[in-house]
Order: sequence, then structure tokens, then C-alpha cells
Amino acid sequence: MTPEEFRKEILPEGRRLYAFAYRFLNNREEAEDAVQEVMMKLWSRRNDKSRYASTAAWCTTVTRNYCIDILRRKNRLRLESLSEAAGVSAAQRGDEGTGDEREAAGVVSAIVRRMKEPGRSAIILRDMEGYSYEEAAEAMGTNVAALRTLISRARKQIREEMNRIYNYGTGEDNRTDKQVF
Repeated sequence: MTPEEFRKEILPEGRRLYAFAYRFLNNREEAEDAVQEVMMKLWSRRNDKSRYASTAAWCTTVTRNYCIDILRRKNRLRLESLSEAAGVSAAQRGDEGTGDEREAAGVVSAIVRRMKEPGRSAIILRDMEGYSYEEAAEAMGTNVAALRTLISRARKQIREEMNRIYNYGTGEDNRTDKQVF
């Protein structure tokens, strides 16, 4: 890959990679730094691109792996669980939505942040980033059937946590700042 091809194919992915990294790291500066590091990795590994069907899948895979490495380093430094991924609420997307919708989106984002890999990545790629099943499977290095299973389990976990937090069906609301965030 020539420098010109890199500028045309890879650099335009930067904004999307930043959004993806931000959802993982929940920190603007760390996401910016991650994208810079990923761009350098992509350049140094430019000959690996041929192993992937799409440029987007290759870039996303490298970004995902780099973000996971950052989070693992943080986890080694701290004993407590970290806020590992960030979703986008309706307000962040620019949708107004109702207060309840924004709150629910925030609760779902908090649940996703606490999820373990690879379910967290599956939900972020498919439901938050809007990847097709095929694209998400390729980015995660798995097949579509396995991805569907991961997503199903992750959605079930979200549903169960929402039921616990909101105590659906009883009319009671069990939210506290500690439980939600």
C-alpha cells in the first residue's frame, strides 16, 4: 500500500474509529490517542490488509484490539471494575427524545460498559455502530452464527439488568445511582 492509497483508504476511517474507540474507552483524550496509535499500527501493518474483505473491518479490528489492550492495562493497575465501554445516548446522537428515553439509553450504556468481552464488542458493533452481522463478525474474527449467539446473550443480559433496575412488572422503581452508573 502506497502512502497515497493509505491517505485515500485509511485516513477517512479516522472519525468512525474515534467514535468506536470513544465507546470503548469513555474518554475523549484516550480515544484520540488510541486513534493516533491505531493509524500508526495500520501504516506499519499495511500489508496485512489483504487478509480482510473490507478496509473498515480491518481498521475496526485493529482499533478494537488496541482498546481492549488499553482496558486490560488499566485493569491490571486497579482492582475494581472499570467503566470499559461507552454507548451513545439519544442526546449524544442529537436526537431529542423524551427524558425517559434519554435516561433508558443512559442506563443501557452503563450496562454495556460493565459487560465482559466479547459480548460488549458484539453489542457495540451491531447495535450501536450499526454494522451488519457479516461486518461485525469479520471485525471480531468470528463467524455470523457465533456473533448472533453473542448478541442474543448480551441482549438477554441487558434485558435482565433493565428488569432488575426498573423492577418491570411490579410498578416499583429500584434505581439508585450505584446500581445504574
